[in-house]
Amino acid sequence: MTARVDDAWQRFGKRMLGRASRDAWIGILVRVIPEATRRMRNGVARTPAHFLGAAWLPASEGLARFPEFVVIGSPQAGDALALLFDHLPRNAKLHLAGADDVDAALAAEILLAADRNLEPYQRTAIARFAASERERVSAHIKRLYSDHDPVYERFRRQVTRERA
Repeated sequence: MTARVDDAWQRFGKRMLGRASRDAWIGILVRVIPEATRRMRNGVARTPAHFLGAAWLPASEGLARFPEFVVIGSPQAGDALALLFDHLPRNAKLHLAGADDVDAALAAEILLAADRNLEPYQRTAIARFAASERERVSAHIKRLYSDHDPVYERFRRQVTRERA
């Protein structure tokens, strides 16, 4: 598997786009489980980092809320990248989106629901990632959106003055 990881970025580099395109799949790679040393019944175990990968249909196929597939790869992001390309159609292009471009928490929730082979520590970490991502998005919404409307505020001041 190491050769696959080391080669993933080179192997698929020509199929990856730096910018979104109407005909490119939209993907994300995000670390959902950090590398750690965990206490186990039989002692201590080192567990590798795990990366979630997900891909959405190209925009030319219409907008999609849900990804077509979700994968988990370890110990490097290249593992998840290789798994994404295993699922993509032959010669398909992929644009890796940012955290605010797609719903990574939704992809994590799909992984939790769909992958019965996840270990308990993986489930816990992925659920923690999804919750953290939801909190981050909620804070972002609170910063960017409000019901403060200067035009309405002027109207309200004018109306309340007329009543007085």
